[in-house]
Formats: sequence, C-alpha cells, structure tokens
Amino acid sequence: MEQKKRKLPATSSTLLNFFKKKPGPDENIEKSDDVSREKYHVENKNLIQAVQETNKVLTNLWLPNHNYVFPLNEKNKKRGLKFQHKWLNEFNWLVYSEVEGGAFCKHCVVFAKTGGIGNQPLKYLVTEVFDSWKKAKEVFRNHSALEYHTFSVLKSDEFLKIYLKKEPTIVERLDTDRIKQIKANRERLIPIVDCVILCGRQEIALRGHKDYGKIDMECSLNQGNFRAILKYRACGDEMLKHIITSEGRNKYLTPQIQNEIITACGDIMLRKIVKDVNASKCFSVLVDETTDISTIEQMAMCVRYVDDNDCIHERFLKFITINSLTGCDLAESILNGLNSCEINLEYLYGQGYDGASNMSGQYKGVQAIIKKKYPKAIYVHCAAHALNLAVSTASGIQPVRNCLNIIEKYYVFFNTPKRQNVLLTSIENSNEDPKVKTLKRLCATRWVQRYDAVTDFIELFAFVVESLENISNWNDSTATEANILLKAIDSEFLISLQVIQLVFSFGLPLCKLLQKEQIDLREAVSLAEDIINVLKNIRLNCDTEFHKLFLLAKEMSVIIDIDLSTKRISKRQVNRANPDPNLSVEEYHKVSVFIPYLDFFIQQLGERFSIHSEIFIGFQSLFSYTFSSNEEVSFRKLLEFYSPSLDVNNSIAELKLWKIKLERINNIPKTAIEALHVCNANIYPNVHFILKILCTLPVSTSTPERMFSSLKRIKTYLRNSMSEKRLNGLAMLAIHNDITFSNEEVIDELAKKPRNLDIIL
Repeated sequence: MEQKKRKLPATSSTLLNFFKKKPGPDENIEKSDDVSREKYHVENKNLIQAVQETNKVLTNLWLPNHNYVFPLNEKNKKRGLKFQHKWLNEFNWLVYSEVEGGAFCKHCVVFAKTGGIGNQPLKYLVTEVFDSWKKAKEVFRNHSALEYHTFSVLKSDEFLKIYLKKEPTIVERLDTDRIKQIKANRERLIPIVDCVILCGRQEIALRGHKDYGKIDMECSLNQGNFRAILKYRACGDEMLKHIITSEGRNKYLTPQIQNEIITACGDIMLRKIVKDVNASKCFSVLVDETTDISTIEQMAMCVRYVDDNDCIHERFLKFITINSLTGCDLAESILNGLNSCEINLEYLYGQGYDGASNMSGQYKGVQAIIKKKYPKAIYVHCAAHALNLAVSTASGIQPVRNCLNIIEKYYVFFNTPKRQNVLLTSIENSNEDPKVKTLKRLCATRWVQRYDAVTDFIELFAFVVESLENISNWNDSTATEANILLKAIDSEFLISLQVIQLVFSFGLPLCKLLQKEQIDLREAVSLAEDIINVLKNIRLNCDTEFHKLFLLAKEMSVIIDIDLSTKRISKRQVNRANPDPNLSVEEYHKVSVFIPYLDFFIQQLGERFSIHSEIFIGFQSLFSYTFSSNEEVSFRKLLEFYSPSLDVNNSIAELKLWKIKLERINNIPKTAIEALHVCNANIYPNVHFILKILCTLPVSTSTPERMFSSLKRIKTYLRNSMSEKRLNGLAMLAIHNDITFSNEEVIDELAKKPRNLDIIL
C-alpha cells in the first residue's frame, strides 16, 4: 500500500538545507535547518539574505557523484526501484535531496507560488517531496510542460542574469535616463573636487577678493586660487567651461560647497587612520598646545601606533579649540576628541605630553586624570623637552650664560643690512671661503639647536672681529656699540665658547634622534646612557680634554690680540668663581668653567632621563640572553600591570623561548621595532604584544609640534577667520600626503547628504 505523501516541516531555517548532503552519524542536524516550501517567498524574507540564498539554490546545490548509491525507501522496496543519476542530466531542473530522500524542482521551489489551471495548490516536486520512482520519468516530463514551471524557469534565468550583472534590473531599465544624469552630475563635480584637493595638498588659499557668482573668464579681479585653477583648466575643457560660465544654480563653486568638500576629504582620511588605530589594538595619545594667528588656543592631538606591517606611525587627528588650560578641562577635551574620532579608548596604553604642571601633575594633571580612567595609559614625559630642560638648566652657570647672551648680542648687532654688508665684505676680501656667511640666532626653545649658532660664530669669529674694528671707526653711535662688543671678548668668553661647543655637540645627536617618528623608548634611553657615559669619561680625563679646548681658545685670542688671563681674585666672592689664586690660567678656567658645567650637565641628563629608564625596566628582560631573578621580578610586575591582556604563565614560558631564539641567532635587537620584526606573533603572542606596547609608548611630542608649523602655514594672517572644521580638513590634506583617496570617494561622501543635484549611484 502506497504511503501518504509527507509535507516538509514548517520551520524558520533556510531553504538550502533541504539540498545539502545528509550528515553522517556523528553530525547533528538542528531542527531549525528545515523550512516549509509553501511558506518560502523571497519577498517575505530579509532581502539580502533571500537574494543570496536564491542564487545558491539555483547555482550551488549539492549534486551526488556517479558512484553515489541512492537509498531504497520503503515505498519502492517491493519493486527495488531507486533514484537514477541519469535523470539529473536529462532534466536540468531536477535536484535530489538526501535529507528528504526525494526529488524537487529547484526553479519551482524558489519562484512558483500557485499551480496552473484554477490556481491549484502546488504539490509534488515543489511543496512535497517526490519519491515514487515507478512513474518518475512520466511525472518529470509532465512537470516540464506545466505553465508555472516554464514561468519559474524564465524567472530563474532573469534572476541569474541580473544577479551576475549581465543585465540591468527592471528599475534600472526604466530609469536609464536618471542613471545617465547621475553620472553626468558626478563628472561635473570631479574637476571641482580635484581643484579643492590640489589646493589643500599644496596648502594654497582657496578664496579671493571676488569668489561669488559665476566665473567670468575675462574678469581681471582676483577671484582666488580655486577659481583661477578652474579657469585655467577650463581653457582645455569645453564641458567644464560651459558648466562654470553658464547661467543657473547648482554649480558647486560656493565657499559653502568648498567647506563640505574639504570636510568630506578630512573625514575620509580620518576614518582610514582610525581603522588602522583600532586594528592595532594599542595606541598612545600625543598632545601639545599653541596659540594660532587669531589668538585661539589650539590643541594638536596625534596618535602613535604600530600597523599590521610592524611599522610605527604618528598620525595627526585634529585641532581642538581650548578655552581652559586646567588639567581637568584638558583631559576632558582629549577624551572627547578621541571619542569623536570613534577610537576605542580601551586600547589606550600611553600618554605623551610636555612637563607643564597642568599636563604632568601627579594629582590634578591631565595624565593623572586620564590614568585614573584608563590605568594602563602610562605617562611618558617628552624626552626632547627633558633634554632641553637638562641643557638649559646646566647652562645657567654664570660664564656659560654670559657667553650665550653675548653671542645673541652679536647676532642682533649684525642683523641690519648695512652692518651685515660690512661682514660680507670682510668675508669676500679674505682668502678663506667659509660655509656660512651670516650669524644665526640662538633658538629660544630648543637649546641644543644653539649648537649651530655657536659653531657658526666660531667659524666667522675672525671676520666678526675685523668687521667690528671697521665699524668702530664710524662717526655714530654704532661705533660705540661695536667697541662694547669688542671689549666683551675676554678669556672667560673664549674658553666658555669652546666648552659650550663641546658639550652641545654631544647633545645634538640625541636631540635629532628624539624628533624622529620611528624611535622607540629603548633606543632613546640607550643613546642617553651612552652620552652620559661619554661625558663621564671626559670628566675623568678632564686635564687632557680641557687642554685641547684651551689651545683652541688661545688661537682665537691671537685674532683679537689679547692674552688669556684669570679674573681678579678676592678674599670673598659670591657672584663668580673664586678659586685658589696660585692656579695657572688653564687650571683656573678648568676649575671655574669646564668642570662645573660638565658635572651639572651630566647630573641633569641623569635626573631627566631616569624616569624614562624606570619605565623601561620591565621591558629590559626582552633584550638579553640571560634571565636573572631581578629581571624576572620586573617582568612579572610588568605582566601584572598589563593583565588581563597578557597571560602571566604563558608569558614567562614565551620569554624563555624568546631568549633561546635570540641566543640562537646571536643577535640582540638594538631597538624595540627591530625586535618586533624578529618576533613571530603566532609563536610568541604575549612577547609580541609587549614589544608592540613598548613601540607604542611615546618618546617625544615632536609630531604635535610639527603640526604647529602646518597650522601657521594654513591659518595665516589673511586666513585667520576660518572655522575649526575647515581648518581640520585642510590640515588633514596638507599633513597626510601619504594617505590617498579618489575623487569618487569624496563624491560618495557628499552624496550622504540630500542635495538638489542627484549624485547617488
């Protein structure tokens, strides 16, 4: 007796599971993997899911291979009939479901809704499984001739053509004119967007005296760089010329549209940066403040992170207007700024600021407030500022301070055309050809940069003396000033000049290194320690080292025709050095100038960089072959500090394996980024993450300070009223030249806002 045809269960799963291979005995089939044929309709499901599912049903179903043994069900057991594999080739619409143990029509299952004559209900091969093989071919032929089957096949064919982009959709066919108009609208925007991007990249002002209305190709007024570039481009582009000179609206040339394009460019670049920062899962924030041309306090906010290629990046995010300089308000501005950029603050591992009390304060400073909310965000005092403070404090001893002030007076004196011409004439009339022709001003902020000013003064010393002697013969007040400056050159000045040049020459490499983006904390601390050790070695051999300087000072004294001598010795002296009167001239200046300055400079360097060394202690064990007990204690503290991001037990094991690897390759990395390149993240995941944190920790705030230079070029005296949005957009274009994007991306960004000009594709 023939069994009753069973209907498929009505559940909430996908249609695909009916055509999957039946799982083995060890595999589970969830009940949610079934769906009712009669309840499946594309329009009743999520559109994207339904379209993808329909495509898979029509093109990517399970097909049994030629060796597959079809089961013998109870209905056909008596006659021994089975499903024949050749039927699949004969009827290309036929599919076999191992789950249901029968056949279906894949086209009708997806698209058929009702039967043929009289809208009869759908049954075999559509809503009910067909498994009666006695009259199988007859049923299959009859089904192929059904009207609803033919209609379903046509629908399937149409669907696949559209899905595979071989033909446009019906809506697109009916709306071809609209598509053409959209493309034309986008094409007319391309030169405008390109012009704005060009001006932003080159830091060129866009607006001019008359930047409204249509562009007059014959107008002689200054319409601004933006319109001038468009006019120049229109000379060879008839379509652009027609657009910008024709009457009408929606030309997209107004300052408001410029601002929107600039903002769109900035948003696109910012999203790319933020994507990299969040993907890194470890970053530091770098901040510094300055006042712009319109006396607005601007805070430059940057981030430091390591990308997927293990390269360090320091990226500018935005300028933030500051109304209060208290630690609480600044911390709130920084956190709000990072949140507005959609950066995940859970990945904040470092803070880099200068040493001002409102930034570095232990209780109410910015670093303390942020660290209270994000305990892993270690504050690192800017190493460049630390070096600057060490040099400036050490240069406070009287002979050195007086020498630097006198050099500044020389620069001010010769910084006029008439006096400068005397110096140039003296150089031209000589047989020498010095590399420099003018004196340099002492840098007001970076003390080590004063090395160049001191070196140039020493190189031009003979010409300066000659020029002063010539000017002293003039019959005006300038002659008096020249005589005073000549008298200021004495023994103490000449010797201090040589001592300053020596000490500054050791600080200069560190100063330049600290301004680089790729430097890490290990490299900075190592170089600082090297400089301290060299200076200590000079201090131990101070007799030999100072004798060389004394001879150089003696050569300079011959030029000005003076003899090196000591200061007057008194019984009691509190304003200058007053050593033993029996000392020689060389010994006197060694004791009064060289040794005090050298000792003070070594002390300041050690104190200023001790904080950075303390931060690095926990990471030190990553750069040695051995693993001492002290290193283990420091490393465990480091792991506890960064837990639960790190696994303490696994990290210790990884560290030992890491040390074995370093010993095997016989190469201890000199920098953290070099170690990161050697470390395999799959083998040493915890060690790799620790090295990544070390690379991320800030070293200096040179990048935010470089943003101040861009700020001065962008927001000038003639552009001092620009809004903060326009400023940030232009700053992103000018600063991040390495971040590329297309004009199509900008137009897509503009299309997010409703416009009279349809540009949405």
